[in-house]
Amino acid sequence: MGLDLGPFRLASLTGPYHASVSARFARGTHATQPPPSSSPRQSPTPVRVPVPQLRRRRSGRSRSGAEPPMAEGERELHVRALDGRSTVVALAAAASVRDLKAALRSSFPPAQVSPSFHLFLKGTKLRVEAEIGTLAVGEGEFIVLVPFARKSQQCSPVAMAEQGQITESPRSSQVSTGANSARRGITDNLSSIPSSPHAETASRYFSSGANSAWQEIMDDLSSISSSPQDDSASKNFCAQSTIPCSGNSVEDVSTDQRLPTGNSNKRRKPCKENGNAFNEMPTSGANSAAGQPSIDKKSSIARSAATSCHGTCHLGPAEMVDHLKQGLGKEGQIVHIEEIPCRAASFAELPNHLSEATREALKSIGVSRLYSHQALAQDQLRSLLEMKNALHTDIDVNIYDGDTPREDRTWIRDNARLLITNPDMLHMSILPCHGQFQRILSNLRYIVIDEAHSYKGAFGCHTALILRRLKRICSNIYGSHPTFIFCTATSANPREHVMELAKLDNVELIENDGSPCGFKYFLLWNPPLHMTKEGSSKDSLLTRRSSPIVEVSYLLSEMVQHGLRCIAFCKTRKLCELVLAYTREILQETAKELVDTICVYRAGYIAEDRRKIEANLFQGKLLGVAATNALELGIDVGHIDATLHLGFPGSIARSGRRAKQSLAIYVAFEGPLDQYFMKFPHKLFGKPIEHCQVDSHNQKLLEQHLACAAYEHPLCVQYDADYFCSSLNSVMMTLKDKGCLINNPSGPFSSSMWSYIGPEKRPSQAVSIRAIEHDKYRVIDKLNNRLLEEIEESKAFFQVYDGAVYMHQGVNYLVEELDLSSRTAFCRKADLKYYTKTRDYTDINVLGGEFAHLPPSMCKTNGVKTTAQANDCKVTTKWFGFYRIWKSNNKISDSIELNLPPYSFNSQAVWVRIPHSVKTNVEERKLQFRGGSHAASHALLNIVPLHMTCNASDLGTECANPHETRGIPDRILLYDKHPGGIGIALQIKSLFGELLLAALELVSECNCTSSAGCPNCIQTLTCGEYNEVLDKEAAILILKGVIEYERSYFEKEDGSDQGEINQPQH
Repeated sequence: MGLDLGPFRLASLTGPYHASVSARFARGTHATQPPPSSSPRQSPTPVRVPVPQLRRRRSGRSRSGAEPPMAEGERELHVRALDGRSTVVALAAAASVRDLKAALRSSFPPAQVSPSFHLFLKGTKLRVEAEIGTLAVGEGEFIVLVPFARKSQQCSPVAMAEQGQITESPRSSQVSTGANSARRGITDNLSSIPSSPHAETASRYFSSGANSAWQEIMDDLSSISSSPQDDSASKNFCAQSTIPCSGNSVEDVSTDQRLPTGNSNKRRKPCKENGNAFNEMPTSGANSAAGQPSIDKKSSIARSAATSCHGTCHLGPAEMVDHLKQGLGKEGQIVHIEEIPCRAASFAELPNHLSEATREALKSIGVSRLYSHQALAQDQLRSLLEMKNALHTDIDVNIYDGDTPREDRTWIRDNARLLITNPDMLHMSILPCHGQFQRILSNLRYIVIDEAHSYKGAFGCHTALILRRLKRICSNIYGSHPTFIFCTATSANPREHVMELAKLDNVELIENDGSPCGFKYFLLWNPPLHMTKEGSSKDSLLTRRSSPIVEVSYLLSEMVQHGLRCIAFCKTRKLCELVLAYTREILQETAKELVDTICVYRAGYIAEDRRKIEANLFQGKLLGVAATNALELGIDVGHIDATLHLGFPGSIARSGRRAKQSLAIYVAFEGPLDQYFMKFPHKLFGKPIEHCQVDSHNQKLLEQHLACAAYEHPLCVQYDADYFCSSLNSVMMTLKDKGCLINNPSGPFSSSMWSYIGPEKRPSQAVSIRAIEHDKYRVIDKLNNRLLEEIEESKAFFQVYDGAVYMHQGVNYLVEELDLSSRTAFCRKADLKYYTKTRDYTDINVLGGEFAHLPPSMCKTNGVKTTAQANDCKVTTKWFGFYRIWKSNNKISDSIELNLPPYSFNSQAVWVRIPHSVKTNVEERKLQFRGGSHAASHALLNIVPLHMTCNASDLGTECANPHETRGIPDRILLYDKHPGGIGIALQIKSLFGELLLAALELVSECNCTSSAGCPNCIQTLTCGEYNEVLDKEAAILILKGVIEYERSYFEKEDGSDQGEINQPQH
């Protein structure tokens, strides 16, 4: 009999408790290949084309490194395109310019992508009949290739959202230099220069179509240096025939990053051949770092740096890396490539004691040998069902979770041999009603827990206590002693972690991973810089990066077009919807038949929709998914070829676990955290794997779960201390005083048996192990009365309110009515030219905290005194309005007030006041006080997990909003992010003095030079304002000031106390 709990599986052997841990690690190596942008420029190798038959020779040098010898009567011509690329073509002197153009079309990418072009030398257009030998090309001069658009070729129309009219895509939006209009005029006029003999009277081979002004400009073009330093300038030119259409951007509801619109018609026109389109943006990386970002006249439009392709040929991960280097990422977005080598499988023969039926079952799913580390229990329901068909005995395998229909649950309890469930169902259903599961629990032999590294922090603490309750019920009531099997992929302390998780005394660690692992490419992708104009002032130019949402959307379309199954992981639901909408726009133009092969998977969707998406993904009907992390646990990522990560992924991507290549791409936001890793990639790959912490002795959580345990079966101090903790008696006394427990009035152990008598009918219903909210808002499509989504109350007003633009599967809806009494939002599909963004703020109101009175507290561990206080607090979010913002230019159309109820929850906070003298000192040095207090709070947040058992995600702080003008208290504050609190604040209070010293040491000794710090000191992944408004130097001054004030405060107190002791007695 076995139990499988969602991401972890349960199975056991009769006998004493024992556990084996299967720990799989992906061992990476530092990159051996520099980013493409750093490769040295190589001189073009001549392509010789004999006449009369044109024949392209292979470019390259001889083994000695010298150029191939030039045939007698040949000339080498240096040809340069407007995007800066150049080539050398060797032709016979008797050949014509027409032959030169044919040679370029066969060998030179800019000529291949734009076969209609003119050739200019010193500002004049070359006649196609002119002989090569007559061209007066001096040393260092070159011929300029200028594409032109034929009369029938026009840019696709662009819907102007603000004006509601159709107009041609303006070329000026594509030109990245200060002389936009001049170059546009040059391109138009050069395209219309006549090539008839009557217009060519100036000489045999020069046309008179270019006036003197154009001749000067073309002379300048012909003399542009071919050195790498000058490449970025030339790459800013863009020819009319290859101008791509730009994509718009919006801002995510929960971020200040520029995001693409969901249904904008304004987008770049992807190229038909990879690597041959002219690009909109200059190289990031080396060139951009040198201060050469392009100037974008349409500052509000966030654009990707390169065009996508129309190709749909299948590419493997390695081929895709090359494809991206030459095309979408050729402007320097790829700042690092980490190559993680493959690992061959290590097999072990099937054990001799396996029954023939089991051998046949394994054979039915293609398993003739086991990996050397592998347990016999399979971790996927599909595999189990396939095995079941090959066994002679019928084994019922069933899922038992919140989505299981109630009419099926009785049959499953009475028939299942292997149960796939989760901690929530154990807590809410199986343990409180364990009598209904007597058949399963009395025969339970294995408990298999997959993704063990996900059980950490507060959720890990809850799970640890649930597993203790399960062990207690199995042993004390049903006489079963299951064996635990844990599987983890990314934990640095697997043995210690699972021993604490399930309170085990003996664990065997199996870490010699025998499974095959294909070669993995991990790319760091930094969107390119461009300059945007803000306001009317000539000096109001800001350097910003192109929208990472646009970059991810184009990358996802590339993966889908070229047959790579891909998941794009996004941090918020809104980001998922935006990525889907924009990717569909791209595919609509590049591969229309693939538009329906991508979708969104995220929390909030109804169970029926989620199951359908999962089935389509596993069956191969879906090629691409934009998902939150909700999809990551419970999918077989071995079937995924590529993963995209919008923002810091937290750990190395986990696609392609099997013996095949895979690809992962981390696309950076503009914030300090992402840019730190773009600048120092080795910090991402070289940092230690995360340690998982579980605090099963948390007093508050112990009280909650002991009440649940007493409801399930009366508690006995004599026996149950072994399952929970040595302080069990004191916790039970606390529960007795709260009216939750009472002594059993009868029985042989009546004095030590305690039963539940609390106010809750079933105490587990009052304990939320994931802070899951039961109050939700429903979103209804008015057209068909279909339920689109259920949104938790804390998140609802970010997405739905009267007048909101709501997104579902990439489609825009307008919320027409929000019924607060029934918690229902009614909406309809709408093609809108604007998006909406809420105006909101969050306050932490400390209850009972008095700033004037500073009661001292003593740290018991090292005697450091502190004035820090721990109090109850109320965390309140208020929505007071929203903006309607034009998609076309990201400008605010209008501001509308909202009258929505605030969302609040009670918790606990620990804080210390920043003295006014410290604030004055910071401001006198012209530093940001808000940035300093924000950074100091982050430093404290980063240091806490090193001093006590908790997760950084369990805590929050007051993060400074860059657009906020309201005053906030002068304090360093941390609060418990779990409604009601789990006791972390009280633990921190006793360590606060020590934590201040450690935080100061952390920030002072960090070698980073940026005022915004780095993830090792003052940046944190959980910052609600994306690490904006940080000041490292100010943080050091504040931490020093607070520590010094605390020290002097207690020196005075101690001196006063000592003086009273030394007073003479009367």
